Formats: sequence, structure tokens, C-alpha cells
Amino acid sequence: MQVSSSEDSMSSPPQGRGGSFQESMSMPSGGGSSDGVIGSITMESSAPWTPSMSVDSMATVQLKTAPRKSMKLGKWKPRDISAEDTEVAQEQPAAPEANPLLDPVQVQVTEQVVGNLEMHGGLAGEATCNGSFQVTVDPSKADQVCFKLAPQRQDFKYQVHPSLNKASYAQNILEVRQGLTAFPVGGCLRWQLKTSDDGFLPVTLSCWPTATEDGTQIVLELELTDQDATLENVCIAFPASDSSRPSVSSASPGEAAHRDGQVVWHIPVFDASEGSGTLEFTANADTATLLPATFEATQSGITRCPMEILECYHQAGKDAISFACEKKVAYNLKIGA
Repeated sequence: MQVSSSEDSMSSPPQGRGGSFQESMSMPSGGGSSDGVIGSITMESSAPWTPSMSVDSMATVQLKTAPRKSMKLGKWKPRDISAEDTEVAQEQPAAPEANPLLDPVQVQVTEQVVGNLEMHGGLAGEATCNGSFQVTVDPSKADQVCFKLAPQRQDFKYQVHPSLNKASYAQNILEVRQGLTAFPVGGCLRWQLKTSDDGFLPVTLSCWPTATEDGTQIVLELELTDQDATLENVCIAFPASDSSRPSVSSASPGEAAHRDGQVVWHIPVFDASEGSGTLEFTANADTATLLPATFEATQSGITRCPMEILECYHQAGKDAISFACEKKVAYNLKIGA
């Protein structure tokens, strides 16, 4: 809709006796238009009409044909991006790169200690410790990484990855052989120790079964022998079917319950602040069906075989490379096997 200017509306003075109201309306030829053209209305008024006014002083209303394209419906178009929009987009943080490493070199030193324990305490035979030195490398930053290690214990047996230089390893250096350009992914060094020394384990466990009229009473004692050790997620489990109707009398520290066919004693953290603990339960079963029990726990930040990285650097340029190292040992022992 378009309102005409004052020159258009006042171009002709009123004519004759009824000329104070002039009207003209024109429609586009052709009986209509697909453009949806609507005529414009022009209104002029000098003052409200009163009986004292002459008819010539009345407002003049003119209907005039508006241009054909005064209003047209069309397809919606997205608005232009303003400078303000651009600034907002630039302020948004960029998406992080896919799977970045916090350090170009990640080292995981892991061990697993397995063995059997006598029902009344102590090792039954030997405990075995298996360890692994595993490396993950960002090839764009640390393709030829190498490590300088602290002198290693001689009571452990070691195996070096075939891609590593065995002569360098004799000097406690892990680096690839001549002609190779990439450090082996995964385990590059393995070790093992078998021992019958009870002191190799950080705990002792003693199981005391007693026959009762209804079955068996089990009392288990747990003692931390390595006062510097902190064990996590300690879990001791005795097989006990639902038909044996096991009942836990006490468990300290931690909690114990019967679930999934086992009496399970769980201690989130076991260290020198506790020092020792006891589990007591009864079951309508004989001792043979309640054993062997299992002991599982982890120890973080340390391994039984000391594995210390003194330096991490690029083999060719000798430039230092930042690295992160995680250490963990897992214990999996059987009691009364």
C-alpha cells in the first residue's frame, strides 16, 4: 500500500456543487493481476466538518491506482549477515581437534600378581608377578621417542621388543634399532618374577572355619603388612549358594553381603589408617564348598618392579619430550585353593 504525496492529492481543486468529494478508482486491465496489486487510498483533511462549514471545506478523499508493484508476495530470502553477527560467531570457541593427547607420550606401567594362599596364611607355592611397559605416541610430535630408565632390579627377568636396540637397553635406554623410525606401539618391555617370599605381598590373610550345628562359621582376618601401601577396591569373595542361606555377622572395615552366589566383602580403600580387618559369616554348608575364596585389589602409583623414567627425549634431535606415566599393580589371589 502506498500513500500519495500532498502534490498528488491537491493537484485539482473541488469542482461544482458536489465536487467536494472526488473519487477515482482504476483497476489493472486484464481483470486482475497475479502480482496482487491493491489500489492506494489518499485522504486529506484540513479540519473536522461542522454545520457552519461549506461543503467545499469538507475533506477530500481520492482513490488512486497504486503502481502495480506496490505490494508483492515472493519467496522468503535469508537476511544478510551483519558485522555484528560475524563478531558473535568469532567469539564462539573453536571445536577441539579429534582425540588430542594431553602429552605427546603416554606411558602405562602395569603389573599383575597372582598366587595361592594357605588357608591359615602365607603363600602356597610361588606368587608370579608379570609386568609390561606400554607406550602410546603422538606421531606428529614424538615419532622417535626414547627413554632413559633408572637401573633395574636383577631378580626380575626382562624381555625387550624386537624393534628396540638391545645394546642400548643394556645401558637402560629404550630406543628403536637403526633403520627404524617409529617407536613400537603397545608393550615394548616385559618382565616377570616368581617368588615364594610372603613379604612380596602387601597383605596377609588367615581363614578360620569352624563347624556348627547348622553348617560352618567363617572368620577371615586381613592384615596390611606393607604400611606404605594403599590398596583400592579390595574385594574378598567366598562361594556360597542361595540354598546355604549365608548370613553375615560382621565386616569391618567396609561392607559385606551375599549376592550372586557369593559372600562378598568390599573395602574401597585399605591403608595404614585401618591396618587390619575382620569378616565373619555363617552358612549351611561344609568348609569345602565355601573355599577357595578370592582376594582382588589394586595399588596405584607404584609397581613391584621399580620402573622409573629418568628422561624422555627425541632420539635424533635429543630434545626433551613431555610425557605422562601411570603405574598400577593388580593382585589376584586364591585362599585355600
